[in-house]
Amino acid sequence: MTFVPPDPTVPPAESLNERFRAGFRLHAAGVSLVTCATPEGPVGLTASSLASVSAVPPMLSFSVAHKSSAGADLVASERIGVTILGEDDALVAAAFARHGAERFTPEQGWEDGDDGLPVLKTAPATMWGHPVHVLAAGESWLVLVEVTRVEFGPASGPLIYHDRAFRSLHELPIVLERPTSA
Repeated sequence: MTFVPPDPTVPPAESLNERFRAGFRLHAAGVSLVTCATPEGPVGLTASSLASVSAVPPMLSFSVAHKSSAGADLVASERIGVTILGEDDALVAAAFARHGAERFTPEQGWEDGDDGLPVLKTAPATMWGHPVHVLAAGESWLVLVEVTRVEFGPASGPLIYHDRAFRSLHELPIVLERPTSA
């Protein structure tokens, strides 16, 4: 292995944890809301950690910090809603990302769902399911959800989170050629 000295023009990060966070700020991710119902009303949070795990049976995962105000309720819930946000839902995402901001308001487009979970009518897709496994992972929980229902809303471009900002995605003028079969 060859030793490469650090670049003196790049200020060193204070810790591996900070470098890790800084590295992931450069990873663009779709934005979703993870919600559940509690006796006090619905709770939820923005999540950019959403991932597809299995198509058969349909499963997804997300992570939530232990210190999150909604985290304990989400991991203890029997039913979870996952709302995939579109670019027109940026203000809703921002409200869920801010501590103390109003959430689940009719002005944001929320309605009460048949099963007690809130539904955002402007969202391109919503999935419902139940947690099948919760894994403690450092200062977070990794939650595996078996999806039992998927509904689609209005078509929309994706909402992306990148470098601490919500962004929309625009198609680049690059054409990828698909190989032809012989």
